Amino acid sequence: MNIATPLSLMIRRLVRNFLRTLMKGRDVLRHRKELATFLNFRNRTQPGFEGSVQPEELEFLSELVRRSNAFDGPIIEVGTLFGFTTQAMAGWKMNGKELISIDDYSWNPLGLAPLAHRDFAVRSLHYIRQNCDVTLFEGPSTQFCASYDGPTPAMIFIDASHEYEHVLTDITWARQKGVPIIAGHDYSAFWPGVKRAVDESFGSAITVYGTLWAHVNQGAS
Repeated sequence: MNIATPLSLMIRRLVRNFLRTLMKGRDVLRHRKELATFLNFRNRTQPGFEGSVQPEELEFLSELVRRSNAFDGPIIEVGTLFGFTTQAMAGWKMNGKELISIDDYSWNPLGLAPLAHRDFAVRSLHYIRQNCDVTLFEGPSTQFCASYDGPTPAMIFIDASHEYEHVLTDITWARQKGVPIIAGHDYSAFWPGVKRAVDESFGSAITVYGTLWAHVNQGAS
């Protein structure tokens, strides 16, 4: 019968601790992108949130939403993210007007997995979903547009993918539907796909505040 000596026990503990540290190091390397994203968010000192409408842009957005109250049909938001802008628009729209927010939860600035991202958004928006005529649509905007058979939306706010083709597809759908207020976010040289899609669609017939852009048909002004 072998009896472990104090020295052998200490060696075993050292080996176990070393292996645990090694495994943790492998996890850090495997998830280094997500960790860098989290640390960037943790150390952020500026107001606002990457991917969301910035505080100084909200006044212009509130004006657009209030204009949309003069039209029948829902407000469509392409890009729920965490629902911060969704909650703001829910407070500006008139009672009884539906707000439909679309997201496939494929990206967020914290690096959350899609299911965790979705759960965060759904829980955060519980109150307005129950009390403010807010509906969440899970899926890409192309899927929503293909299935939508309701009245002409009063407004669409595009703030999801920054790819030229995606933004152009959303704008084209809105124009074909006759949406009176077509707006979006991230109109800047930093997002050339957004800028190109907006410029090709509307030319100079847009208003820009910060990186928030809007095209308002004459009947909606």
